Amino acid sequence: MVEKNSIGAAVDKLKSLPWRDLFYMFYIEPVVVMLIFSHMLSGVVMRNQIIYQTCRVIFHYNESDCRHLDDKEASPEIHAIETEIQSYVADMFLTRTLMESIVPAVCGLFIGSWSDHYGRKPLLIVSMIGFAGSALITTFICALSSHHDINPWWYTLAAVPHSLLGGMCVFSVAAFCFLSDITDVKNRPYRMIAIEFLVFIALSSGSLLSSYVYEATSASITQGISAAIIVFATLFIIFYLPESLHIRLDKDAKQEAEQAGKGEKDLPNIVCDTQLNAVCTIDAKRELDKDANPTAKKSDSKPEAQPDGKNIVLFGLTANENKKESSASELCTTEIHLDDKKEPKATDSEKAEMISEPEPQNVGLFSLTHIKEMFKTCCKPREHHAREIIWLVTLTMFMSMFVVDGAMTVMYLFVRQKFHWSVREFTFFETISQVVPMLGALIGFLMLRKVFGLSVVTLALLSLGSEILSNLTRGFAMLPWHMYLSIALGIFRSIGGPMCRTIVSNIVPASDLGKIFSIKNVFQSFAPFVAAPLYTLIYQHSLSICPGLFNFVSAALFLVAFIAIGFVWRYKFIHKEHYAKLLK
Repeated sequence: MVEKNSIGAAVDKLKSLPWRDLFYMFYIEPVVVMLIFSHMLSGVVMRNQIIYQTCRVIFHYNESDCRHLDDKEASPEIHAIETEIQSYVADMFLTRTLMESIVPAVCGLFIGSWSDHYGRKPLLIVSMIGFAGSALITTFICALSSHHDINPWWYTLAAVPHSLLGGMCVFSVAAFCFLSDITDVKNRPYRMIAIEFLVFIALSSGSLLSSYVYEATSASITQGISAAIIVFATLFIIFYLPESLHIRLDKDAKQEAEQAGKGEKDLPNIVCDTQLNAVCTIDAKRELDKDANPTAKKSDSKPEAQPDGKNIVLFGLTANENKKESSASELCTTEIHLDDKKEPKATDSEKAEMISEPEPQNVGLFSLTHIKEMFKTCCKPREHHAREIIWLVTLTMFMSMFVVDGAMTVMYLFVRQKFHWSVREFTFFETISQVVPMLGALIGFLMLRKVFGLSVVTLALLSLGSEILSNLTRGFAMLPWHMYLSIALGIFRSIGGPMCRTIVSNIVPASDLGKIFSIKNVFQSFAPFVAAPLYTLIYQHSLSICPGLFNFVSAALFLVAFIAIGFVWRYKFIHKEHYAKLLK
């Protein structure tokens, strides 16, 4: 009898669990994994295919010579052909990088506000249709090239669909806004950690499997598998994914109703993280909450007219003595607070500025007012050199993204030219370069911070120092094992971004956090326009003398970032009483 009662109690407990919330876990994560896995599966293979077709179609070398370009045992004449072709192929890679950056860079300024007004699912569908279209066109061109001589510039044209529809910028904004909508402050950090881990698995497995699939089949079949995965992910979003904005509004309406019953009026604060290298914070609009739940009342507040849906401020914050309203979603990248710290409160001068700030009237959805508010927030004077710290950290994050955007354009060409690596050798190197920094991040968070108590500023310095040593080693590399030594020296490089985001999120009020990270995201969106041409130019002019010269440029840029964080450490030392807990 007791056993039956216990079983019945267990069944009742299982029925009472929030299974609907549990199944939210299977909404966005599979799409992210499929998208990243498909890109890693075909990325290196298609770059290798472009080099081969350039050799055959543009330079008119015979097929046997072009097939042996990545052969270590090839003759000096074949290696000379490789050098000749690489300069041309670098321009093709540069053109594609710029194409993939123009529209997303503009979208990055306003897409957060758009998604907060119209929802996340439309952006996910549009961006995934772009990826699927580009993948299918690339598959068709690659399959056609098996029977005909196809100019490799057509592969660059295949990037047009996903470039015009926003690319990874639009997808990442919508995906992490979706994730923020269906989570709360308590479980969001764990979901962010989970998605980071899944992204790591997708990167590593896709890179590792690509060479085996390529050798077992062909470039066209490998690209076809990648395209099929993306098409399936697109259909998954269209037919299975719900609109998360309604879920968020319902939750906020219930939360406001509960707080009103207790006489509390707290602003919802949503903080989320993402790597992937852009990620999103959503401070849900209280005005939209009113529309979603007209019955929700606020204590000690006067009746007001419903706001016009056009009066949307993307990065603005309006307030008076009776109310504080945060409006529209804010595109940013934030850090999970590893320690239980309270967020900094606004100073008296900041509160006075918010109170006296007039509420903008009839601000359009894509108004330049949003950009002005970003710069105004980042440039206003702050106590304890906080403004200087914000800009120094922003410079550091920009430098890191600048190096990534530049080096990725020429890295594959570099290892082919220097070491004549095959697709399998390079993808194995890529896999190791993903695994080791992940282990370094675990060591950095768990041991160096929790056990030895190193501060976030010190860990940021350690990460940048690790990056400098890694790039110097790659620049001086003469043997393949030197490249793996550079990975070992860069073991702590993955902790730099999270530590920088922690510094900013711990020293500014929650009301300013989104605006500050938004301007960082804007700078990073435009980084490829300078980084890709610069690295391509350096590689082309140093190809015959020192193909690894661009690695020294990367080391120099990380040195600038290291000096910037050094100034942050100095400001922390000057105001050590104020920053003792905030930046410990």
